[in-house]
Amino acid sequence: MVRVTGFYFWRDGATFDHDYYAGPHMALTREQLAPYGLCRLESDRVLGAQPKAGDLIAASHAYFESAAAAQAPLAAVGKILLADVPKYTTLAPQMVIAAVTSHA
Repeated sequence: MVRVTGFYFWRDGATFDHDYYAGPHMALTREQLAPYGLCRLESDRVLGAQPKAGDLIAASHAYFESAAAAQAPLAAVGKILLADVPKYTTLAPQMVIAAVTSHA
């Protein structure tokens, strides 16, 4: 299993609309990635006090069966998903692709 994660780290003066992120943006993400073998999609909203510069405030996690399956949609629809980012934040996501091992 491979997970593609987009991390959002706070910077002073930034904006982030968690409702748009968890609603319309995640719906668009699922719609765009499903034809490429998306297994699961999650989004996180970090809870707590007002964030300080550098704090993680949100993340999304898209799961695929393999690295090849994860990389194909990024090339194919990555521009569509990135074009939606300004609708909910002034932050740029930091992307990480990782192999996932379950230890349950």
